[in-house]
Amino acid sequence: MCARYTLTAEEKELIKKQGYTLRGEYQPDPNIAITDVGFIVTSDEPDIVQRMHFGIVPPDADSKKVDFSSFNIRSEEVLEKPTFEPLLRQRKTCLVLADGFYETEKLGEDKRPWRFVTERKIFAFAGMWSEWIDENGEPYRTYAIFTCKANKTVGEIHDKGRMPVILHKIDEKKWLNKKISLDELLSLCEPYPDNKMNRYRVSKKALAVSTKAKPNKGMDLLEEVKDEPRQENLFGLEEPKTIPQENKAPAKKKQPKNKRPLPPTGNLFD
Repeated sequence: MCARYTLTAEEKELIKKQGYTLRGEYQPDPNIAITDVGFIVTSDEPDIVQRMHFGIVPPDADSKKVDFSSFNIRSEEVLEKPTFEPLLRQRKTCLVLADGFYETEKLGEDKRPWRFVTERKIFAFAGMWSEWIDENGEPYRTYAIFTCKANKTVGEIHDKGRMPVILHKIDEKKWLNKKISLDELLSLCEPYPDNKMNRYRVSKKALAVSTKAKPNKGMDLLEEVKDEPRQENLFGLEEPKTIPQENKAPAKKKQPKNKRPLPPTGNLFD
């Protein structure tokens, strides 16, 4: 499941380094939620980054009001869903550009949001898109994100055991290729490797709904908050041995209060 994700890279990182042309204005967003604008590369225009709204509106819908069950596509069931099956057969595939996503851990009545990142600064979810035409002939484009069984890094947090499909860089062009078979296309919907991902706790402010009257788009949503010991074993490694009290390293000096820590997304894998 993926209901909220992030794209906070600078425009030059998003466009020039990836070799795309941008259509429309770009604005970094640390909290892209259902109905918000995301940045998409389609199989029809594989060199263009364009703006679309999160949550599929089918071409034959009565209005552009989004059904909140249409923002994620279970890859195992896509051919059984009347909303999604025609779009897939028409090869309306797309790349959903991102640099992280959120999932919420439920512990009794408590909810703790986490942000997940990969070894790449910018990556792409496997997505599908649709175009709805209004009464004036104006197009309204929307998209949804494919999901698959979760890897350990995400599955330890997500109570449904699901995660968004993150494509390997070498598979992004294949996902947009209209000539490959559906079986080959759907074979790309696999859990991303644990050793190429990381996670960290973020503030519960990330759970708040963003509205025009009260936007929830501050970059402080990316900042790490105090975590639990379970964070030490993200990659399926052997559990670390207990360190005797007298051998523990001295506590690090506190940072000056006027320095705000940066989100730990830059050098996680160095």
